Amino acid sequence: MPDNRLTRWFRKAEAEAGVPPPSEPIRAEDFVGSDQDRNERYVREGFAAKAKGFLTKLPMAEEVASAYFCMLDPATPKWVKGIAAAALAYFVLPVDAIVDAIPFAGLMDDVTVLTGALTAISAFITDEHRARARSWMASEQITPSADPDGVGSEG
Repeated sequence: MPDNRLTRWFRKAEAEAGVPPPSEPIRAEDFVGSDQDRNERYVREGFAAKAKGFLTKLPMAEEVASAYFCMLDPATPKWVKGIAAAALAYFVLPVDAIVDAIPFAGLMDDVTVLTGALTAISAFITDEHRARARSWMASEQITPSADPDGVGSEG
């Protein structure tokens, strides 16, 4: 994993939460299956509601919203849509490996899945997807954490 701001945030978050690293990588497909059309439908229905509550807590909020708009783009390759849909479906699922209601640690599994998906599809997220994400986030008044480490005063 490259040493960037998100990686540093994730390592710090794991250490502070006392969450041991998983013995095996968390795969979105283990929780949401591999039915891309069903996942995309589920994401379309639940993304906005979940995003409003949780994107403010993620330092990668704009990238997650950009992945959503990438998934909706008809020009996006089907395999990229599948990865985005699976990861975003995991994000909006009410049942997680770690319950989202647990302060701070509850989003760690979501961050892990989303980070993996974003790493795989980042080359397909265009400036247009990012612009749409910023515009949507502004219209919904979703402002990501301003903390330079991405670790707010949660918990």
